[in-house]
Amino acid sequence: MTTIRSLACALLAVASSLQGVARAAEPGRAVIPLSAFPREPIVVETRSAKRHAFDAWRADTPQTREQGLMFIREMRGEQAMIFVYDPAQYVAMWMKNTLLPLDMLFVDEAGCVVKAQRQARPESLDTIQADVPVALVVELKGGITKELGIGVGDRVKRPGANWPERDLPCTRAR
Repeated sequence: MTTIRSLACALLAVASSLQGVARAAEPGRAVIPLSAFPREPIVVETRSAKRHAFDAWRADTPQTREQGLMFIREMRGEQAMIFVYDPAQYVAMWMKNTLLPLDMLFVDEAGCVVKAQRQARPESLDTIQADVPVALVVELKGGITKELGIGVGDRVKRPGANWPERDLPCTRAR
């Protein structure tokens, strides 16, 4: 029963996410300039004790999360976009109207990367999601996670937001 309920919640989240993204791409709907998105630093700490800093645009409203990096043609390796979900929830992403390949990190409430998707294909309608609720999705330039050795079990921090509040171990058993 719990599995069926979890699956139903996940499917509802996918449908809601897809409807929101579709609205952002409707003809006549204004595209929010990337310069209008709030920005903040984020840090990814790898299991090998390396720290990688990124300058991130923050998508934390329904409108900014719907659009994300759609229509952007270039991205530098030190740039990122974070999608913030409070409370954590099941999230499904797609690449419609996204013109460059992206790496995606799905991050739980403790800041732990629970899924890493490398080189998501531009303009694909395939859904990409984690099996657990997430508090953040981090989008990075395609290929950067492989180059820097970033993956599942690493930790994402938002220093300006003092997030996550506690450093719990990033283990798959959580």
